Amino acid sequence: MDNNNLYNKIIDNDSTRPLWGQELLRDVLLNDLLGNDTHSIMYWAGKKIARKFPLKDALDTVLFFKQSGLGDLSVASENKHEIKWTLSGDIVAKRIEANPDADFMFESGFLAQIAQQQFGVISEAEMNPKEEKDGTVLIRVHMDPKHPAPVIEDSVKEFDLKQ
Repeated sequence: MDNNNLYNKIIDNDSTRPLWGQELLRDVLLNDLLGNDTHSIMYWAGKKIARKFPLKDALDTVLFFKQSGLGDLSVASENKHEIKWTLSGDIVAKRIEANPDADFMFESGFLAQIAQQQFGVISEAEMNPKEEKDGTVLIRVHMDPKHPAPVIEDSVKEFDLKQ
């Protein structure tokens, strides 16, 4: 990744400029520190954070992503086995534009854990970089309605999201 390219893409846009510090840590420092393990560690970090900020439904999840500067989240489709989320917005588009291999595994892990908490079944997520189109990312959360989710000790019982 060309760090100059990332910097310019983020700083040159009024809506993403305030997120430069977040991107500096995420796409530069963490990537350097974690190396080849970046994808898997970011996925599990997303799951861990979701346990600390349990959200009651899809509307809260969308709002939390917006408030956290992760992008604009929307449900593309949903059934008892899968939720397809679309992640878009200036920050997502600029990250992809600056680095075609931009990692969205944190968001994927977060969404997997939120689904597991909300539906009470084992859930895992995937995002396929080949499905990224026009600055958006498709994240698929697969749920197994036949397998109840285990109770996780470090989960927070309540979290009040401000509207």
